[in-house]
Amino acid sequence: MKALNTRRNTLRLLAGLAMAALWLPQVQAAELKEKIPNRLSNELVMQIDVKLGPREEMGKGPDGMRINYPIIGGTFVGKGMKGTVVPGGADMSVTREDGVTMINALYRLKTDDGQIIIIDNAGIWRLNESGLAKKAKGLELREMKESDFYCRTTPKFKTQPGAHAWLNDYVFNGTIDGISEHEVLISVYQIGGE
Repeated sequence: MKALNTRRNTLRLLAGLAMAALWLPQVQAAELKEKIPNRLSNELVMQIDVKLGPREEMGKGPDGMRINYPIIGGTFVGKGMKGTVVPGGADMSVTREDGVTMINALYRLKTDDGQIIIIDNAGIWRLNESGLAKKAKGLELREMKESDFYCRTTPKFKTQPGAHAWLNDYVFNGTIDGISEHEVLISVYQIGGE
């Protein structure tokens, strides 16, 4: 008898939930539309001039050709800070069979006020339509411009408590532009909005 009452109560509960669902507004992703227009914004908050050592081919793995770009130094300027790139970091990239390079850089920044900031910067580099067309015509990568490829990263920061701790509390996007064979400029944008 007790089991029968429990079953009846369960059925009544399910029926009640089904009825309540009929009165709730239906939320669907029927079309691509921002719920809150202009919800995201970005602000340039840091630029890092990274010096690279000689490229190191590390052989092919199951995910593609592994390449290390040693990070040997550099400088940076940011919102309320400036300093140096600490030697000893690395960009352990993997170039897949389809030509897309998965960026995976880990290194440290040292601010002029003595704080150490760890940056873990992952992203994607690939030729865009313009770059693929130039490659098909025989042009080398060093002969191409930044407008011939797509390169975006999602840097994450770890800081000590204090003036620069705000870096722990936001999402960032980055771009990488080549300056020379052994130097890149990383621009970091804070993603903001309401």
